[in-house]
Amino acid sequence: MCNLSLGIEERAEARGEAIGEARGKLIGEKKSSEKIIMNMYNNKFTLEKISLATQKSIHEIKEIIKQKNSAVV
Repeated sequence: MCNLSLGIEERAEARGEAIGEARGKLIGEKKSSEKIIMNMYNNKFTLEKISLATQKSIHEIKEIIKQKNSAVV
C-alpha cells in the first residue's frame, strides 16, 4: 500500500472513530435523561417540575413516559 493510501485510510478511520464516539455520547445522554425523567415521574413529580429540571417539553416527557411504560408491559 502506498503512503497516500495509508494516509487516506488513517484519516477515514479517525473520522469513523470520532463519529462513533459522538453517537455513543448522544445515546448515553439520552438514556441518562430518560432515566432521570422516569425516576422523577415515579416519585410523583409533576410534569411541569420534570420539564423545569430536564429542560424538556411536557410533550417530550409524556412521550418518554409512554414509551418506557409500554416497554415494561
